Amino acid sequence: MDFKQIEAFISVARLKSFSKAANSIYLSQPTISSHISSLEKELSVQLFDRNSKEVNLTPAGRCFLDYALDIINIRNNAITNLCDFNNTICGTLNISASTTPCNTIVPGLINMFSQKYPEITFNINEKSSGEIIEDIIDLECEIGLVGNVGKNDKIKNYCLVEDDLVLISNPSMNIPEEINLEDLSDYKFIMREKNSATRKTFEEGIAAKDFPLNKVNVICEVNNLDTLIQFVKTGTGVAIVSKDVGLDYVQAGKLKMTKIKGLDLKRYIYLVINSKRTLTPTARAFFKFCVKEFNINDFSL
Repeated sequence: MDFKQIEAFISVARLKSFSKAANSIYLSQPTISSHISSLEKELSVQLFDRNSKEVNLTPAGRCFLDYALDIINIRNNAITNLCDFNNTICGTLNISASTTPCNTIVPGLINMFSQKYPEITFNINEKSSGEIIEDIIDLECEIGLVGNVGKNDKIKNYCLVEDDLVLISNPSMNIPEEINLEDLSDYKFIMREKNSATRKTFEEGIAAKDFPLNKVNVICEVNNLDTLIQFVKTGTGVAIVSKDVGLDYVQAGKLKMTKIKGLDLKRYIYLVINSKRTLTPTARAFFKFCVKEFNINDFSL
């Protein structure tokens, strides 16, 4: 068993295709197939179920994937610690952020960080919190900014800021600045997708008050904040968003913000990393920058 075989296995497992895996790690498809066959022979197990459309992990393959990721990560840690490149902060920093932090704190952070490291370029990827957590676990992403973290020992999370959710509407709807929980059933809702941290916080909040979810009249689901706001601006329905996200629109007179009496929609924005991953120097520099900016005391790398 060697690292090339393990890397080939991980690539096929992720992409569910020998040809795509070959392209991703710059090998030929026969070479990929040979690596997998040799690995299966050595382990005396079948790692993949192969069919004409895609390749899927067998139960044994799923079990081996965790070990394979650990092996590659340990190798990378060894290389990182042995090679003298820790002070080289350059290249592209990839950051995944859920909708709220992507539209509130990320632009300011990037602006300040780029002033300190002007040679760095940035790739900002907006996804739902759930998708980002999965990417962090699968080592597809180094640093994420999310509104919900859940519980997973493969993730380290650091609280950055507090965030309040509010109801927004078109001013012509004349919704009061404060309404009762029971009044929610009077409105049509434009809702974020189910993997959204904003939606999860809202649903958990009303459930805690014994308000049935089926009384929330969801007429449309969207996976994009701008689209959601456009629906609300036209008066199609109301929506739940971060107070910071809606503030500019409220000040411009395009939206109205409403609080819901007795409903705590407070949550937090977190920075997340993989607990077993050694960050690249550039990602580590950004992490330390966030630690200083948000006064994080309990942290480790």
